[in-house]
Amino acid sequence: MTPRSFWRGVFALLIVFVTWQTLTPDPEETESGMALARYLAELLFDNADYADKIGHFLAYSALGGAAGLGELRLRGRRRFSVLGLTLYGMALEYLQGLGGVRDAELLDAFANASGALAGFAGAYVVEKFQTQARAE
Repeated sequence: MTPRSFWRGVFALLIVFVTWQTLTPDPEETESGMALARYLAELLFDNADYADKIGHFLAYSALGGAAGLGELRLRGRRRFSVLGLTLYGMALEYLQGLGGVRDAELLDAFANASGALAGFAGAYVVEKFQTQARAE
């Protein structure tokens, strides 16, 4: 298995997980799983209420990183995969609002887009370091 196919597999698993988590009712059991997000929200914003936004950012950072490392392309270009993830996150937020169980939030869509960009940028930096290390 090549690294690219590994990251594509990770991306596929993550996209299924994120889609499921976004479109299903938010069970009370997930509160313990949000401990890291609450900690980061408290640390960064001095307010644990932003844990949901941190969770969105982290989920889409993972998606963006996996897309970048998996060399996923949209319209023949890797950088358009960030745009695709942004639009996907916006569409999921919209669909979430239609379900009536959860609310669609513009700030969640912004956190999704920011996370996708950060993850993709992180993957780009990792690739550059790897390329530079191989050249030495």
